[in-house]
Amino acid sequence: MERKLRAYSIVKTLLVLTALVTSACHREVAVPPLPLRNITLTDKFFDVWPTSPTRAFIVGDRGKVLLTEDGGRNFKRIDIGTQLGVFGIQMADDQNGYLCGQDGLVMRTRDGGKTWKRLDSRTHLFIFGLSFPDANHGYFVGDRALVLSTINGGESFIKRQLQRLFPPEIADYALPYEEPVLYSASFLDVDHGWVVGELGRIWATENGGKSWQEQQQSLVSQWKRPLGPNDDPRFADFLLPTFFSVSFRDQKHGAACGLEGWVIQTDDGGKTWAFAHQADKPGAAPDTLVPGAVQIPARDPLFSIDLFAGDQGITTGLTGTVLRLQPNGAWAHDPSVPAIPFPLSQARFFDAQHGWIVGYGTILYTEDGGKTWRFCQG
Repeated sequence: MERKLRAYSIVKTLLVLTALVTSACHREVAVPPLPLRNITLTDKFFDVWPTSPTRAFIVGDRGKVLLTEDGGRNFKRIDIGTQLGVFGIQMADDQNGYLCGQDGLVMRTRDGGKTWKRLDSRTHLFIFGLSFPDANHGYFVGDRALVLSTINGGESFIKRQLQRLFPPEIADYALPYEEPVLYSASFLDVDHGWVVGELGRIWATENGGKSWQEQQQSLVSQWKRPLGPNDDPRFADFLLPTFFSVSFRDQKHGAACGLEGWVIQTDDGGKTWAFAHQADKPGAAPDTLVPGAVQIPARDPLFSIDLFAGDQGITTGLTGTVLRLQPNGAWAHDPSVPAIPFPLSQARFFDAQHGWIVGYGTILYTEDGGKTWRFCQG
């Protein structure tokens, strides 16, 4: 027994000595931290605003604001001092810009995006879209029919709810249609602008927001979906699909897109709108689908639309859907965009050649009008 204890003691002593020698011969090496990537698969990018062919701001979840000045080869993260989600951004000129987002977030830059100051929006509602025809005049739209307007660069805001006022005799029946969410605005100048949103809402102004007119009525007869058992025919124009984005290239020609994957177009300033047909690929014949009819499989929701360069247009959607406007007025699935099974939130072109698409974990850039697209790795 004593021999076994002595042997155990010797083995233990050898193990201790070995550990001491090993620690003496091998110094602890500090492992450098992994580089912080500006773009990850968990990012949610909601908007992009190009200010030159190669310079653009990208915004997204958790207060993320990125700036690239070399066509997406490198990105710089800008600290805006908040973790709130940023849904929209626009630079009105080289120095002045605005962004909007969660909890009534409205911010302004006056130094080209280097620093951002939060403005008093007088609301905690989500603000989903903005449009500034110049550095001083702008509009923000959001939850519960919210419209904020400013004429002094955000020093003060006029707050209103842009919704229909129902007569007292049907007010109780109209409760489901009150305070629709407004998602997007497009202003060409300080007077002419359009706003779209939930329940097929389309509003237009020709006097800088002093008065507004509804424009969705022309779509009602085209939307062939039968009324459901709980649908009230008195509110037929509230049964249209929700629109998430609107874009006008001039005072006559505009387009919008939304929840059920349809694009609508106008060539008379919105006095009349029409549902546009789609095609499987460029050059293919447009489909013959009836707006509102049951579609199997269902179309992807479309989140953004951008009319640019005189006669071009692009729209993006849920599972990597990208459509381009064709000469015949139809919208065709674009095979030049890499197949990405992620939501693509926004597409914007600076000119006919240089454009961006952003979405969940995705930033794409083209410098040849969309013939090819490059993944930006950050």
